[in-house]
Amino acid sequence: MYSINHIVILDTETGGLDPLEHSLMSVGLVTGDGERRLELHVAEPDIRTTPRALEVNRLDPAWIRAHGLPPAAAVEAIEGFLNALPVPRPVLVAGHNVAFDVAFLRRLYRQAGRPLPEDFGHRTIDTHTLLWALTTRGRLPSDVRGSDRAFAHFGIAPPDEARHTALGDALATRELLLRLLELF
Repeated sequence: MYSINHIVILDTETGGLDPLEHSLMSVGLVTGDGERRLELHVAEPDIRTTPRALEVNRLDPAWIRAHGLPPAAAVEAIEGFLNALPVPRPVLVAGHNVAFDVAFLRRLYRQAGRPLPEDFGHRTIDTHTLLWALTTRGRLPSDVRGSDRAFAHFGIAPPDEARHTALGDALATRELLLRLLELF
């Protein structure tokens, strides 16, 4: 039986929208109960970005190159986070438009020469889809679609410096998920 403790909320900040082309720059993970958190920066061998992505996430590729973890070390940190969880595997991965984040996580594991571990279940929970379902059923106003509008609607106010950071958005998405689940 799954509980909120079996959920890991994932958010990534990337160099663009295409996981085949653009770099993964940071990863944020938070457990469903909010007790465990991880944020790491990834220094891919060739960091590829778009100006728009850097405008949104405010990451500096030079800083990432100097301070980020190489892909293999980033994977080790993620697996250490998962191994410390007191719940059986696999965990459910949740996020806002979570398929995007999982695609970039797969990119990271490929760069590390490893498959995505079975610790991450193949099922996911997407807050964007939950918003769509609730607006379609008239349970939320029709303009509550993206994360900014959803956070505003539910009074979730991540600090400006945390917005569009991997951990900051994972924490806000956790709050959003909890609020959405109350409506079902």
